[in-house]
Amino acid sequence: MDTEKLIRVTMLFKKHPDMSDEKFDEYWAHIHGPLCIDWMKRYGILKCVQKHINKDGLRHLATTLPTWPLSTFDGIEDFYVRQLKDFTDAILDDFYQKTLLPDAGVFADAASIFLSVGEDYILVDDGKVIEQHERDYHCA
Repeated sequence: MDTEKLIRVTMLFKKHPDMSDEKFDEYWAHIHGPLCIDWMKRYGILKCVQKHINKDGLRHLATTLPTWPLSTFDGIEDFYVRQLKDFTDAILDDFYQKTLLPDAGVFADAASIFLSVGEDYILVDDGKVIEQHERDYHCA
């Protein structure tokens, strides 16, 4: 398992209100995603994961765990970088501002976007308990 300490920037958002779930998934995965590849590589984004929300799964959770609030986001995207500056430089880049951001407006509701930043602390990987961690969250 690769245990390099990476920073994860998470973007959560809702789909464009005029787009169906199917068109949203198709556009984000197969049109916008590939458009971003060279830009991500240029700025040191080491890993990018799109999470397409499973609406049937949400309905199952709502029925099975009715007291738990459910996310209203349609998409979650994780960007892994070594330094937070790699991500912010990428977002401030002209190609992002002039090409990727307008393209994102085709499938995403810009007003719904939230960002978060953190580090992964892996407890189980491939069914195995992880006992040694790159980060230490013990109280002093």
